[in-house]
Amino acid sequence: MQELLQNPAVTMTLFNALIAWPLWRIYRRAGLTPWWSLVVFVPMVGVALALGILGHKRWPVLPERAAPLPPKARRSL
Repeated sequence: MQELLQNPAVTMTLFNALIAWPLWRIYRRAGLTPWWSLVVFVPMVGVALALGILGHKRWPVLPERAAPLPPKARRSL
């Protein structure tokens, strides 16, 4: 068992499997397709790519933002 865990490919696969399940739930709650969580299995960039998708896509579950308020008029002294 010790020799198996020293193999980097096995360790990385176990680590990614532990991350994929919480990401699956986060994607589902955000209203996105949870299949995006399997992107973590892409070597070297998978976790960053999965988090980047979460950070840059619109979340359909969230309501639309209201238009920003106009700036207040400045008062001079």
